[in-house]
Amino acid sequence: MNVGILRATSFGQVVLFVLFLLSSSNPAVLADDISLQYLGSGKPWQTEIFIKDSGQQGPTVVVIGGVHGNEPAGARAAAQIRHWPIKRGKLIVVPKLNTKSLAADTRYIPNASESERDLNRNFPYPEVADQPRGEIANATWDFILNHKPDWLFDLHEGYEFNISHQPKPGKDKSVGSTIICTGSRQPEAMTQSMLAAANNLVTDPDRKFVLKERGPKKTTLASAVINVLDKPAMILETTYQYQRLPVRTRQHRAMMNAALRHLEIIDVDCFHLMAPPKETNRKKIHVAIYDDSGASEKGVNTVSDVLERESDIEISHLDAIDMRQEVLSQFDVVIFGGGSGSKEAAAIGSEGAAAVRHFVNTGGGYIGICAGAYLCSSHYTWSLNLIDTHVFTGKKEIEGVGTKSMWYRGAVSTQKMQLTREGKELFGNLEEHLDVKYHNGPIVSPRGKEGLSPYTVLSWFRSEKVLYPPQKGTMINTPAIISGDYGKGKVISISPHPESTRGLESILTTAVRALGGGVVK
Repeated sequence: MNVGILRATSFGQVVLFVLFLLSSSNPAVLADDISLQYLGSGKPWQTEIFIKDSGQQGPTVVVIGGVHGNEPAGARAAAQIRHWPIKRGKLIVVPKLNTKSLAADTRYIPNASESERDLNRNFPYPEVADQPRGEIANATWDFILNHKPDWLFDLHEGYEFNISHQPKPGKDKSVGSTIICTGSRQPEAMTQSMLAAANNLVTDPDRKFVLKERGPKKTTLASAVINVLDKPAMILETTYQYQRLPVRTRQHRAMMNAALRHLEIIDVDCFHLMAPPKETNRKKIHVAIYDDSGASEKGVNTVSDVLERESDIEISHLDAIDMRQEVLSQFDVVIFGGGSGSKEAAAIGSEGAAAVRHFVNTGGGYIGICAGAYLCSSHYTWSLNLIDTHVFTGKKEIEGVGTKSMWYRGAVSTQKMQLTREGKELFGNLEEHLDVKYHNGPIVSPRGKEGLSPYTVLSWFRSEKVLYPPQKGTMINTPAIISGDYGKGKVISISPHPESTRGLESILTTAVRALGGGVVK
């Protein structure tokens, strides 16, 4: 069954989001039977290969992400696709082929020679290059030859929308939002299905996906598979300009869902699946990071970067469209970071807010940082009411200045914070007295809202940021970090920014592990 949901995006447009629900009301839950191998084992660029073998005869499909390090959507989508349950054949996924470039957020391989720095120009092509160039390309090509794929899909991103891009004379037209294939090698029904799946998610005609049937450029990995191995391959390109990461990963998943359905690798729609089923033996804590209107992109990236370094944590970026039970239920923890709490609330809407509350009420964990701490409070009409906090706010007339909001305390500052006994027990080896970045996070006190239990203070502010005289004395000795219960779930509300304070990043990772494992005080 397909259900269309009308929702506003962070750019103020209205998009039609087509949610492909599982075609069976009770789909089989398959074990997370992924075999893990390594490409370049022991090398600085070592990366993971995930192999899922159905045990049933069928094609071998390879999905590659992260060839270019400044194109993260392919890597994120591939990491999610590897969890899809397959019914026949073999699915091999390499989410982060170019780990060094991804870590550096650059297209090219760091410190590589001019001739080898672009990984996707280093593969063989008849009468041009007999052999791959560079260590990563050689290892990748050996891996491809060893597994003999029947199909290869390489997930990329362009910088402009192909339809609307008007490059200057002499400049190439961007391939953003395209499917690049060789028209004579791919079944038309499959390419049209993939194109429709992507375009069902796009309403702006200038952002629609198009087919490029000229084939991939010479010496790309996809071209090598086509022209050397005589096997079909495609490059799928989303567009990173003006679109946040969840939009682009969703487009990649939609196209791959259509392709794998056509190849009968999967027999149910899986494009909304981003994590293995909770009923399986999950080896990681799966965290959803809200990445849409109201959330600071810099703040989202900081949270993402901190958690990305942890081997026991796997993250996905979600937007307002994803704030629904069938998506959130895949995760252990959801994080709303800095930005604007009221804009986050407006973006997810009443249905999204209800889904977040249901997620926590049924056992999920919620971490709110700064704006996210405003959002989870019980103060505003738009609050999620997850934790019993009143927020110091309101407006005051300031002589010679005018009417000012009291929540606003000016630019980023460093404030003193003291861990409580419970905070020291939870956060481990940190000093009791800490300096932490602060940027207008909520100043809270108990609200006494019916149905919410009292919170536990994990740290206190021991200094304050004052911009206007009425704020003096209202921040010092108030809670900086608190925790509380909500139904079967747990909430941690963080007013300052330890995730962006050098040496305090572990506060975030510890909070995730505590909520993901259900052991927070």
